[in-house]
Amino acid sequence: MQAIVFADRVEVWNPGELPPGLTPELLRQPHGPIPRNPLIAEPLFRMKYVEKAGTGTTDMIADCLKACLPEPDFRQNGPHFVATLWRDWLTEAAMANMGLNERQKEVVLYAKRNGRITNADYQKLAGITRKTALRDLSVLVEQGAFVLVGSKRGAHYIPAKKK
Repeated sequence: MQAIVFADRVEVWNPGELPPGLTPELLRQPHGPIPRNPLIAEPLFRMKYVEKAGTGTTDMIADCLKACLPEPDFRQNGPHFVATLWRDWLTEAAMANMGLNERQKEVVLYAKRNGRITNADYQKLAGITRKTALRDLSVLVEQGAFVLVGSKRGAHYIPAKKK
């Protein structure tokens, strides 16, 4: 295992591949235990060295969102499995450098806590019109704070992982 620390993220590289039938995308959903080596996993569970098998990645996602951080990324990179934990680059100082107003800062904090925001959510949160919300959200996309996902009724905004 190797941990590499960058300014915007921490990457944990483990030799080996995911067990058959498990993909990086499936790690984001609740799933049962699929230990790479059941002969090692079973005694660790019985000794209460590990609490629950199959919940590590979903717990990581929940903990990141609780801490107002972007969800981690999981990927297979050749013979290594890589988990990337993103640091919070959208700090108060970074938002001040972008010239964001207090309303825009609040929407960034909301999106960091909840993982996403829609135009309708922003309108309710800030008590503003649809047009004002769209203008503010567009500025946040231009500044690199948000990424627009989808279009029309399904559109929502997520905090950018890095600038």
